[in-house]
Order: sequence, then structure tokens, then C-alpha cells
Amino acid sequence: MAAPPDGISLERHRDLTGASIQAPWLRRVLLCGVAALPLLALLNVFGQHPTTSSASSPIASMNVTAPARLRSGLIFQVRVQVSARRDIKELQLVLDKGWWESMSVNSLVPEPSQESSEEGKVVLTYGKLAAGQQHVSWIYFQVNPTNVAKRSEDLELRDGPTPLLRIHRAITIFP
Repeated sequence: MAAPPDGISLERHRDLTGASIQAPWLRRVLLCGVAALPLLALLNVFGQHPTTSSASSPIASMNVTAPARLRSGLIFQVRVQVSARRDIKELQLVLDKGWWESMSVNSLVPEPSQESSEEGKVVLTYGKLAAGQQHVSWIYFQVNPTNVAKRSEDLELRDGPTPLLRIHRAITIFP
């Protein structure tokens, strides 16, 4: 049998002579801690489950369905549903800059008739919405891999320059 390499003692390293009784349990606990992270991700602790926020007024109601917690790199969908109780001459959705910070936009469905920026917010203009009708917009985002933060994602419904509703949301992005 060949001699062990320099610095290796067979009694200590192979036979574990003098090793602490707690050492194997400490290793097992650390290994379980590492294994717990993917398990928690599978149980949706770190995001992508959508939540719905709502606001209502005598003129319109609005629902926003989007995840409140995400992981870097994920693709997700935002659904905005507006129901008009009275005519809205120029439907505008104003999304705070938190929606766009370190995010990539994959698609807007339907395409707005006009897109603009106002004080760092994005304004999507869709035109007229008659009383009793609904407008549904889907926005598909991807979280940039270096994006880790908690920020505000407010959304405002306007009739032209006139604010009608505002929904306050927040998002948390995990690494």
C-alpha cells in the first residue's frame, strides 16, 4: 500500500480519531440549509404568484394582477383591466418608474395608440372607452438578472389629463 500524501494522517482523516461528535451534525445542518433554498423557491416563497389590486370610483374601476415578489431573470405578466361606468374620452394608464427600473419589456398587448413619458413615468394612451365596456391590457416583463430591490409600482388611470383612479403597489425582487 502506498504511503499517504504529506500532511495527511490516516488516523485523523480516514479513521476520524479525535473528531468531535458534533461535526457530522453540523455538516448535515449546513447541507439542509443549502437544500432549503430551492425547496422554498418551489413553494413560491420567492415570487411569481400574482396578486390582484383594485380601485373603484363612480366613473370606472380598475384591477391590476401582477406578482408582488419576483426572482431575478423571471418573465412575468401584468394584467390591467379597466371597466368604464361612464364614457372615458382618452383612456390613459400611467405606470410609475418602478415598473420599468431594471426590467425588460417583451410585449404590450394591445399596443397603445401613443406612448409617452412624464416625470419618469410611462403614459400609455388607448383612446375612447364607452360606458359599460372593458379594456384589458397585458404587459410582459422580464426581470433583469442584476435587479434586486423593493420599489413602488403605482398605477394611475386617467381620462386625458384628469386622474380617475390610483392603485398603490410594491414589488420585491430577490436575487
